[in-house]
Amino acid sequence: MKKLILSALLLFIMVVAAQAQNIVVHGTVLSKSDKEPLIGASVLCEATKAGVVTDIDGNFQISVPEKSLLRVSYVGFKLAEVVAQDKMVVTLEENSEAFDEVVIVGYSSEKKSDLTGAVSVVKMKDVSDTPTGNVIQALQGRVAGMNITTDGTPGGLSTSTSIRGASSFRGDANGPLYVIDGVMTRENPGTILNSNDVESIQVLKDAASASIYGAQAANGVIIITTKRAKKGEVHVTFDATLTRQTYNSGLDLLDAYQWGDVYWSAYKYAHGGATPSSSVYGNGEKAQLQTYKNLNGADVLPQSTDWEDEIHRAALMQTYSIGLQKGSENGSSSLSLNWLDHDGIVKGTDFQRFNTRFSSDYGFLNNRLKVGGNVAVNWWKAHYMPDGAEENAVKQHPAKAVYDVEGVYVDQIGDILGDAPNMMRLIENSKSNKNEYWRVFGNAYLQIEPIKNLIIKTNVGVNYYNETIKTFEPRWLRDDVNKLTQSTGKNVDWVWTNTAQYNMDIDKHSIMALVGIESKKYHNESFFGYGTGLEIEDPNYLYLGNVTANKNVGAGASNYSMFSGFGKLNYTYDDKYLMSFTLRRDASSRLSKDHNYDWFPSVSLGWRMSREKFMEGTMGWLSDLKIRGSWGINGNDLIDNEAFYAKYLMSLDRGSYNMNGDGKKLYPGAYRVRTTNPDLKWEKTYQTNIGIDAGFFDNRLTLSLDYFYKTTKDMLVEKPYIGTIGEGGYCWYNGGEMTNKGIEGQINWRSNISKDFNYEVGFNFTVSKNEVTDLLDDIYYTYGGGYADHSLVGQPLGSWMGFKTDGVFHSQAEVDEYCNKYKVDFGRPGVGRIKYVDADGNGVINYNDRTWLGCDLPKAQFGLTLGAQWKGFDLNMFFSSIIRDAFNNSKYYTDLFQCWNGNHGKRLYGAALAYENYLETGYYNCDTPAPTTDNSNNEHEVSEFHIENGSFLRLKTLTLGYTLPQALRNKLKLQNARVYFQAQNLFTITNYKGADPEGLGYPYALPRQFTLGIQFGF
Repeated sequence: MKKLILSALLLFIMVVAAQAQNIVVHGTVLSKSDKEPLIGASVLCEATKAGVVTDIDGNFQISVPEKSLLRVSYVGFKLAEVVAQDKMVVTLEENSEAFDEVVIVGYSSEKKSDLTGAVSVVKMKDVSDTPTGNVIQALQGRVAGMNITTDGTPGGLSTSTSIRGASSFRGDANGPLYVIDGVMTRENPGTILNSNDVESIQVLKDAASASIYGAQAANGVIIITTKRAKKGEVHVTFDATLTRQTYNSGLDLLDAYQWGDVYWSAYKYAHGGATPSSSVYGNGEKAQLQTYKNLNGADVLPQSTDWEDEIHRAALMQTYSIGLQKGSENGSSSLSLNWLDHDGIVKGTDFQRFNTRFSSDYGFLNNRLKVGGNVAVNWWKAHYMPDGAEENAVKQHPAKAVYDVEGVYVDQIGDILGDAPNMMRLIENSKSNKNEYWRVFGNAYLQIEPIKNLIIKTNVGVNYYNETIKTFEPRWLRDDVNKLTQSTGKNVDWVWTNTAQYNMDIDKHSIMALVGIESKKYHNESFFGYGTGLEIEDPNYLYLGNVTANKNVGAGASNYSMFSGFGKLNYTYDDKYLMSFTLRRDASSRLSKDHNYDWFPSVSLGWRMSREKFMEGTMGWLSDLKIRGSWGINGNDLIDNEAFYAKYLMSLDRGSYNMNGDGKKLYPGAYRVRTTNPDLKWEKTYQTNIGIDAGFFDNRLTLSLDYFYKTTKDMLVEKPYIGTIGEGGYCWYNGGEMTNKGIEGQINWRSNISKDFNYEVGFNFTVSKNEVTDLLDDIYYTYGGGYADHSLVGQPLGSWMGFKTDGVFHSQAEVDEYCNKYKVDFGRPGVGRIKYVDADGNGVINYNDRTWLGCDLPKAQFGLTLGAQWKGFDLNMFFSSIIRDAFNNSKYYTDLFQCWNGNHGKRLYGAALAYENYLETGYYNCDTPAPTTDNSNNEHEVSEFHIENGSFLRLKTLTLGYTLPQALRNKLKLQNARVYFQAQNLFTITNYKGADPEGLGYPYALPRQFTLGIQFGF
């Protein structure tokens, strides 16, 4: 017994002695090139084989014997061996420039090499030169599988985004979820943060990477991480840009004199050679501009107005940003101030925005307790383009002047002048309008590590938004009653997320487990007022208290909430075999109480084949090769907040009744606006993804390819209803299916030719196809423009239904042959008229010959980046391209004289000359329909005549910069100092005949931009 006690005592003394020789090492692992912390770096003690990994700040803590050797490693970096000591900083040198990145993928971070889902990472240094009010605009064409639609609206407020195609029939339900520093939102990022505040952007495209967000991730997730100060650094940065924007019309329109010549030709065509009589052009053999009367009786002198030049201008955009960052041993703080002043190229439009953002992160108890947060305060105001300004500039008659001889706006609509409003009058009127907004957006978090590798975190995010809108319409010639509308609204979003994460490394096994719960709430309140008859139109008196008639007020509120639970498990064996499983349960207040929750799982697998022994022979040229696959389900509940409920609206004008029969007193009542559907449930998107990632030649050449197949089922639709149902027949249903499938890829090459010169090339592409695969029975043949036996099923969403055509008739012989071959029940064939095709082959030309003609969804998209650096100079070019068909709706105005009295394109001038030549030769040598005032051939109908090749190649940005040499910066005590020049939208190669192949229809025109910028910091 004594020997046993003595042995135990000796063992205890030895253990204590061994412990006494151990030290606790606190350290940080940084990248040598940019001093960025490396997350997930491995720190291994050679003596004890004990190991740890670095946290999100690159920090680690390990107990090891004194003077023991630590091996510090990280994928893509060279191994470092250092002697253990307390408070040590280890810097790792990259094996290549394309070192492995750490990305934020939803409530956690992972090494990109360990990802098994489809994730694209955008470093802001690649797009930081692009001046824009919306950071998402700068990504256009740069991310495979991501389609960004934008226009020239100041502030970038009209930018929209879709990832891997539309997932829903509802256009407003196809945008991605944005996660900004952990706070989820669907608001426009341009109203939340400034581009200079953004550190990186991650795009989660497939179900496996995005499913941790469950029902909110059917359209993908964009994670935005803002800048943070690094340990031990103190920085002050300043960025400024000055941009000149110019308007460039893609349309060649008639002037007033050419219009008259075409009018005479068109009238002669339709009336056997007779000439017209016009108060604007006279009644002679030739068209001659005349003085005509405005609606006030004042003269309008003969003149030609270029309405596109009238409403557009050269405009300036200015941006200024100041950033202050300070990092200490235990934490960091950042403050930024940003100002954007953006005048639009449409006169009277502008956007001003002020942003300030404060971030802080601090650690206590050896970083086992961390607290921090972000808060952004944003104010902005805007004057918007009047509705239809771009379209009205195209269709406005060139003989209509801006002012009459008395200086009054011309609004005459008689004779051939058309009914388009005088856009300069509308632009002038909008100067008194008010659109002003405030937003407070931020979060606060508390994180503890009660035991090693267990991280518990709580995060609260808030998004408060307030708007004030005032719209005034003064008296004018066609309406002597002025009108005032005012409205205010506020939205409050909050989200509370609680997670627990545990990381464990055992020999070759690595496990990360995450569980969490999340609650979110949305509340909106709005108020509006309307009135007419203000006696004084001075801007200082434009308030509802001054209206004298037609007073009307209203108010409303709306609420939405969601509660979720989720979990994620990542497993890696020997850094070769990867697995990830995610499960989320969401419950939404928008759906039936019996179906308001559902489960959204995903699973993904990866194999790093390059780590296998049988691949050792490829190490000289193959740096990395990973094959991955995933499957998962996401949801979508982006419908009306009260979609499930039967709704009734209190109304005096629509729900009142004279109960006592005296014909005088009305008793207010309610009327039904929507019925309920007790079976309403989640819209679900199922997605399969197969991908491959590869690196070659020390990762100088990297390649990523993905194939995806995405199916949405049980779509939420508010379908039309038959009149016999009566009042309130609107109801939300589940019905319809749609698929998106495609291939996307990213290829990058980086090369260092010498110390002074290097270059890089990046290319991305997306090839995709959309198809509607099912519809509800009662809208099977009517939804999307179909008719009997012509369902949208089998076609892409947004397909055109119309007539196939075969050019125009060039001779009377062609007309006679056509009329002898077909029974013509639709249209009237003639020389110079559109020739319709007998699509159903029954020998009759009628409405049954309509068929599906395609759609304008991109068939393929490409982005090409070329960059080079020589000494202090850098040059970058970015090209964007889309292959697609396009419906050129401007042809209704430009190429079809009979459809519209306003302006037309110069192709009609050539067509008029061709018809004159036909009268002499018998052959109409033109592909544009001959001008006529008779539309008996129904050429306004949708047909292939309006469909063109909408493909284009555009040089989106060209940037030339110069950075001061390091020696000079050191003397000036500057960390960086760079000046640059950038041009945007320099040229476009296309066969499209509309205004712009990128912005189809009549959006705010994209300007050509020239920017001078400066960046420096110390």
